[in-house]
Amino acid sequence: MTSKQPRYVRRYVVTVILLVLVSPFLIYGAHQSVESMCIAPEKWAPPVMQSRQNYDKFKDHFESNDLLLISWPGCTVDDPRLIEFEAAINGPRTTEFGETHESIFDRIVSGAGVVNSLTAPPLKLPRDEALERLEGSLVGQDLNDSCAVIILTDRGNELRKQSIEHALTVAEEVCQLPREDFRVTGPPVDGVAIDRASIHSVNLFGALSTIVAIGLCWICIRSWMLTGTILLAGLCGQGLVLSMVYYSGTPLDAVLIITPSLVFVLTISAGVHLVNYYYDELFASGAKTKTEADAAVRTGFSKGWQPCLLAAVTTAIGLGSLMVSQISPIAMFGLIASIGLLVTLGILLLILPGAMQLWPPKQILKFNQHDNTSATPRYFTRISNWMEKLAIVLERHSATVFLSSLALMVVSAYGLLSIRSSVDVPSLFPAGSQVLDHYEFNENRMGPLIPVEVVIEFDPDCKKTFLQRLRIIDDIEKTIKNIDGYTGTMSAATFGPNPVEHKGFESIFRKVVTNKKLKENRQAVLDSVYLSENDGIESWRISARVPALQKIDYGAALAKLKTTLKPELEKYKADGVSLTAYYTGIMPLIHTVQQLILQDLTWSFLTAFLLVAVVIVIIQRSLWTGLLSMLPNVFPIVVVFGLMGWMDIPLDIGAVMTASVALGIAIDDTLHFLAWFRREKSLNRTSEEAIHSALRHCGRAMIHTTFICGLGLLVFGFSDFIPTQRFAWMMLALLTMALIGDLLFLPAMLMQPFAKHLQFAKSGFWGKLNVSPPSLSTK
Repeated sequence: MTSKQPRYVRRYVVTVILLVLVSPFLIYGAHQSVESMCIAPEKWAPPVMQSRQNYDKFKDHFESNDLLLISWPGCTVDDPRLIEFEAAINGPRTTEFGETHESIFDRIVSGAGVVNSLTAPPLKLPRDEALERLEGSLVGQDLNDSCAVIILTDRGNELRKQSIEHALTVAEEVCQLPREDFRVTGPPVDGVAIDRASIHSVNLFGALSTIVAIGLCWICIRSWMLTGTILLAGLCGQGLVLSMVYYSGTPLDAVLIITPSLVFVLTISAGVHLVNYYYDELFASGAKTKTEADAAVRTGFSKGWQPCLLAAVTTAIGLGSLMVSQISPIAMFGLIASIGLLVTLGILLLILPGAMQLWPPKQILKFNQHDNTSATPRYFTRISNWMEKLAIVLERHSATVFLSSLALMVVSAYGLLSIRSSVDVPSLFPAGSQVLDHYEFNENRMGPLIPVEVVIEFDPDCKKTFLQRLRIIDDIEKTIKNIDGYTGTMSAATFGPNPVEHKGFESIFRKVVTNKKLKENRQAVLDSVYLSENDGIESWRISARVPALQKIDYGAALAKLKTTLKPELEKYKADGVSLTAYYTGIMPLIHTVQQLILQDLTWSFLTAFLLVAVVIVIIQRSLWTGLLSMLPNVFPIVVVFGLMGWMDIPLDIGAVMTASVALGIAIDDTLHFLAWFRREKSLNRTSEEAIHSALRHCGRAMIHTTFICGLGLLVFGFSDFIPTQRFAWMMLALLTMALIGDLLFLPAMLMQPFAKHLQFAKSGFWGKLNVSPPSLSTK
């Protein structure tokens, strides 16, 4: 007996020393990971996809969509401050963070500046016509309101927080207005807001999640020393996953930010399970001394480490299945979370037995000394008594419960057909947030703000003159402008001369002169970023905008654009003009990500289901028994996601991760329940008797772990980033439904006549391992 004790204690001491030695690297990596947080939704589409390639090609040929649209109350085309602001941004200046304007700002345009340019030589457009050309882009729908648009360089986007702050500082100096009066929108602003919400989640909600999990852990095991040991393993897991993000060179973003807390609560859950095996032995043996408690540690750990490891493996499979995602943050989430969980569980298995021997729960030993019966303290048996009553109810109404559960699954499954995804601006931020307020202000004044780019490429052998090509682009632009939902179009034609209306010799003469002037000023057109030439191919850019705040189906809007332009492009090809078109911008990228979200949900869940099913079939040593055991674990996913479809709640990048994660966690309780059920069946008990015993002995730990995981993550439900918020609430919903599936659906199914003949009795994983089945509660 004593020969065993030092080994556990030595493991504890050696492991703690090693953790202290590596802790500086974990702390440094975790700190750097948080400090370097950066999210770029436009990069969620993988580089191999055509839409991402078009976007990167557009950036190389023209400019990025990393733009800042700045306006303020009273900002009009006649506001001289717009011209002054434009000059200040274009002027030489070193920022407070050591960068020059030239290094962070690509260019700036304003409504006032462009109107002045269009009405001046050489075009000399009437003011009304100049305003109409810029309507919906740089001039508001009332032809009076205006704004400034700053395009950031790659360096400026890397330092987007500092770049935005500096732009606002310059605006304050020029306009003499308080900072809160300025309304700034654009992808860099969205990214900074998400980063800010993510850091807030780390600092506040991460700490709250830890506190909640610790409190629930203590309530479950009633020992501060064992709680502290489990906490040590969980904190190491948090530091591990954050440092893995940093050392892998992957920027931390709002998708990965939930990983540390997820690994932490899963570690707490595993620790509670393992301590429950230990407490089982303490109560069963009636241990009264430390020596007897040491024996309970060895027996409990020998029974508990294998099912806990198996449960962690199935959870890691659920997490790892996310690696099939084509969205890099989701794939990285699956990789880091699965590795972090397994490593953290290894740490827990190394230190928890030693802690059990060093600090046995005195209150239980004292209870055993004063009570020679097999009874246990009230706070350990209350839930078990509730489970006994539940078993009686289930025995009376098993068919009703089973059929009702199946009916709920069928009805919910129909809702899956209506499920949709969304990653637009309103789906990222809560109502009333500053980001949405600024979008509402600017859209009300300027019109839609989400850019869509159509690039028309002319073949190098095209014989059309420069002026003729400009007229073709002008016609295509007018076609786009007439499509419902598309406004604010701009192209090289916006800055070009009007079509020649005269006929005869005068017409020919004016066209020749105009074409000659355009060719002479070709470089000026190229500099306007609406024309690019690469390898002899001319690319002409047509910009349009769609609403940011309206509920718009970006897929349908993009399809409508392509369908409308297709006959237009074919008309020119029939006339011998060889041209092609590609579509890019933020909106097509958003559409691609929306498609990927639905694909990833399907493939990651199927991958998790198949891998977990294989594990369960091997454990049950029966194909049909294994597949039937998966039914209660599919139950929560079908019900929750089906109800989302019925209620028209869109999926986002946070929700898509929950199905596989919940499946991996839910299968743990199913494994423990079936293990106890099988043990009772092997003793020639009836299915009803086996279920009574399984519920009485497993129910408490199942409820505890659901509360720890669900409530530990629920604090993120108050995050300012909607995907993180939705991940937390959906995890709670899924885990609650999973608990209902294991406490109601699974027992009711096992009581049905068709299940009573399945191979639960003599063959099985536990018998193969030659260990006793797990007891998750007390006797």
